[in-house]
Amino acid sequence: MSLLMGVTLSFFMSLIGTLTSGHFTVVTWLISFLISFVISLVIGFLVPLPKIDAAVCRKMNLRPHSVQANLMSALISNTIYTPIMSVVMVLIMVGSANAGIQKGIDALTKDIESTESQLVSVQSELARIGDSDPAKAGELGAQVGELQSRLGEMNGQRAGMEAGRPPLGMSILMSLLFCYPSGYIIIFIVQPFYLKMLMSKFGPPAGAGGPPKGMPPGDNK
Repeated sequence: MSLLMGVTLSFFMSLIGTLTSGHFTVVTWLISFLISFVISLVIGFLVPLPKIDAAVCRKMNLRPHSVQANLMSALISNTIYTPIMSVVMVLIMVGSANAGIQKGIDALTKDIESTESQLVSVQSELARIGDSDPAKAGELGAQVGELQSRLGEMNGQRAGMEAGRPPLGMSILMSLLFCYPSGYIIIFIVQPFYLKMLMSKFGPPAGAGGPPKGMPPGDNK
């Protein structure tokens, strides 16, 4: 059950998370899917969800496998799985986006440094010539203006790239706003289906008993 839910949640959550992040690529989606899958397996191994579901259903007098019990079970699973997976996906997406932005900034910074070096060289040559060669001085002056204009454009591009870094906090919030309700719907739809499929092959899972204590078998709250 944990394996089936892990694959399903990881697939949809990683897809939704990367699409809503604005930085979707196949590579980042695959990385996000694999990491999310591993996380879901760890959660499934550490957290006894069937026992928790059964205990909550008994506490609330909900008959196992009823619609109300499935809604509560989906809420429990979604609350445990989705926030962790969403945060991890955002960290991957933001990290990947920032890495790409930083790579562009580093390349642009090298061009700026090279252009600044050229500007200093041309300005030094212009100062050395002075008025002794008006034609050469005019040519060098034009180069100075061109280099200064190029520097202004490149510095503006670098500032724009710095401002384009995705904000981590807002990215996490937006991911949760999309993924939490989506995860709830997905779990509510597929979890009973997987449970029914497994029960037909292997019998009731551990922790899934009959009706809560004191509730008649036919009562379906």
